[in-house]
Amino acid sequence: MAHVQISKRTRTGFTLIELLVVIAIIAILVALLLPAVQQAREAARRSSCKNNLKQLGLAMHNYHDVYNTLPPGYVDARGSGGTILDNQGHWTWSAMILPYVELGSLYDVLNVGDSRASDRMTVNQKEMQQSHSSFVCPSDSGAPKFQNSSSHAGYGIMDTASTPTERGLPVTNYIVSNNIANVRIYESPNLTATNGCLGPFYRDSSVGFNDISDGLSNTFLLGERAYKLGGNTVCAGSLLAVRDQNGGGPSAGDNTAAWGQGWSTVAGSSVWPINVNGATYNNDKSQAFSSHHDGGAQFVLADGSVRFVSENIDLVNGNNGSGNWTPQSTYERLIAIADNDPVGEF
Repeated sequence: MAHVQISKRTRTGFTLIELLVVIAIIAILVALLLPAVQQAREAARRSSCKNNLKQLGLAMHNYHDVYNTLPPGYVDARGSGGTILDNQGHWTWSAMILPYVELGSLYDVLNVGDSRASDRMTVNQKEMQQSHSSFVCPSDSGAPKFQNSSSHAGYGIMDTASTPTERGLPVTNYIVSNNIANVRIYESPNLTATNGCLGPFYRDSSVGFNDISDGLSNTFLLGERAYKLGGNTVCAGSLLAVRDQNGGGPSAGDNTAAWGQGWSTVAGSSVWPINVNGATYNNDKSQAFSSHHDGGAQFVLADGSVRFVSENIDLVNGNNGSGNWTPQSTYERLIAIADNDPVGEF
């Protein structure tokens, strides 16, 4: 009797249920890994931002080595003779340190200090509006290359063409430390911040390390400001120059409704907490320091070190506090250069 051989079929694929299970497992793994990847990327961006600030701190020290003073907050162009028209520009601290952040060629092209910022905007608009990575926080990826001065007045300067036009300045996330009350363009004659600033940078400032009696490791030089915060446009800061206000120098903290027009575009204050809710362009909260790093912002201390400072750092004064404008808390003491109350560990 002949035997009949029955062939067996070999299954070569997945069933629909098996495929769905595999897809579900992959989706779960992606969901678990994505936050870790995002955290790793933010850690890298934060590290890069820290390096930027470290280089700016080093540039400040190199400038000090040459001139025995920190760079001025901004240089009042009226001091060079002639007149400055409304909304024309003055060179700021960031222009002064260009040779010390490997941008010496730009410094030479713009003829910083020996020409006026608005004249250079007319002749060298491309160079004046060029973005530079060393002045930008990588975590603030939504920021434009340069300011839109047509919608954010004060973040640009007028050129000197036959028909003057306001041109936006490059965006920077790094601003100098100025005051514990509203930002001021002049130095306080005492320890009361309403009479002037208590920090190291102001109009034509020439603060040396010897003037920082609280200690270099207890005093802020620079800090961060985001371009957008909580969905609101804050505008970060402006690079190279600062806009004049009615021909009298960039105003700030005086009787002006335009917080974004002048000195506050390049200088910061502790009048509001770090990452204050509701900060937006052209309101007084835009003076605050802020960042896209969770929980706080990074600052350069006068000794050149960089510290991450919590948004919950001790702050007594400000619009949420007593209004007694002498340093009363850790945050304020880190801004004041000579309140004779060193912070120590923080």
